[in-house]
Amino acid sequence: MKPFSFFKFVFAIAMTSIVLASCGTDDTGGTGSVVAPKVDLVAGTGIITSDATIAIGETFTVNLVGTKGDNAMKSITVNEAGTKISDLARLSFSHTTGSANPIVLTSGNTSAFDIKVTVKAHTDISAKAYSFIIADDKGNTTTKTLTITTQGTPPVFVEPTESSSKVSVATSGLFVQRYKVTKGTGNLASIEVSKDGVKITDLTTLYIDNLQTNFSANPQPIEAANQGAYDKQIFFRAPATVGIYVYTTKFIDVNGLSTTHTITVTVGTSVNSLAGILLNQSGPAGQGGLDLDTGASTGTVASNPSSADAEIRDEGVVNVLNDGTWRPQISGMNGSVIKYIKKGKNGISENFDFANIKFKEEIAALWTNGEAFTLKSLDGLRDVSAKVEVNDIFIVNKGGKYYLLTVKSIKVTTAVGDNSDSYTFDVKF
Repeated sequence: MKPFSFFKFVFAIAMTSIVLASCGTDDTGGTGSVVAPKVDLVAGTGIITSDATIAIGETFTVNLVGTKGDNAMKSITVNEAGTKISDLARLSFSHTTGSANPIVLTSGNTSAFDIKVTVKAHTDISAKAYSFIIADDKGNTTTKTLTITTQGTPPVFVEPTESSSKVSVATSGLFVQRYKVTKGTGNLASIEVSKDGVKITDLTTLYIDNLQTNFSANPQPIEAANQGAYDKQIFFRAPATVGIYVYTTKFIDVNGLSTTHTITVTVGTSVNSLAGILLNQSGPAGQGGLDLDTGASTGTVASNPSSADAEIRDEGVVNVLNDGTWRPQISGMNGSVIKYIKKGKNGISENFDFANIKFKEEIAALWTNGEAFTLKSLDGLRDVSAKVEVNDIFIVNKGGKYYLLTVKSIKVTTAVGDNSDSYTFDVKF
């Protein structure tokens, strides 16, 4: 074996390195240094260069101006929401009469181009990104993207002309509204009815054009013959419970656009309200009773013609001869019966509020919750209240007609023999 030569070994390694270096390829800087096509969105008449809002299905046009990078340009692809548009009828390119996607660039357009691209936008109400992707023949790409938001015209009410209306109806009664509606951008699709913001599920309370045809669904589909223009009545059956309700009828088109009409429905018979003053019976003649229908003071004795109109009376003083102390107590007249309404008792809510009573039916319904008087008048002929206080609430029944009273104020005189004491009531009936 020949002796090992370290010098020859080092020389061989050096020569191998030189040979390997001379056999390599120049990629102009290697991966990441290739210059892709340069593309700009250029402004012009009828041209957009940034995000835009247009009508459903309307077209928009961009002007793409591009120059090649290191390699010749090959194609332009148009994407909608990340997906290539396959419906070629939606695309047109100014440099060619052909339709394709991607469109192939040829001749001088591979080095530089100035091309207008017209696109028909999507046909729903939404915002979508449209991308224009320019590729060179080595697969390098440059992309320009803008967002197109579509909008449309909702259905239009011809009748009613007002956006809201008011009706009054008895419990479980019917009310009706005629609707004449024309389509906006898209055909009419359905009708949705809500009560107090909640979609109605009891379809037996909704009728189309007559009382034999209930809604079959809610929303109710609109048949093809009426999708361009609708002209029918809708009947509504009111709730069985008194109150004020808001019904909203919404006409919805195929694009989800809608227009609404509201009806504020008073269910029940609205109360009458008045203020009345009941005076000390021992005071001026003819003023110890109170007519709850008019608020007028009346007499309390049969010889006074007005006494027959009174529902309640004051109990006067202890003794007109020797004790002029007023007894602020009341009782019924002419067959009227009075009870207390006491919060938190006999089924009356702790939150009961006289101001919230709006319907005659509500007053009548309170009668069974009233608390009867347990005291007797001095002559033992009448049931009388305890001492009347401000904010006391009473209910009066005269032959099936009901009155609700609350005491607003009480006037007590101190002058001997004056007897101008009085109560002021708010009355609902």
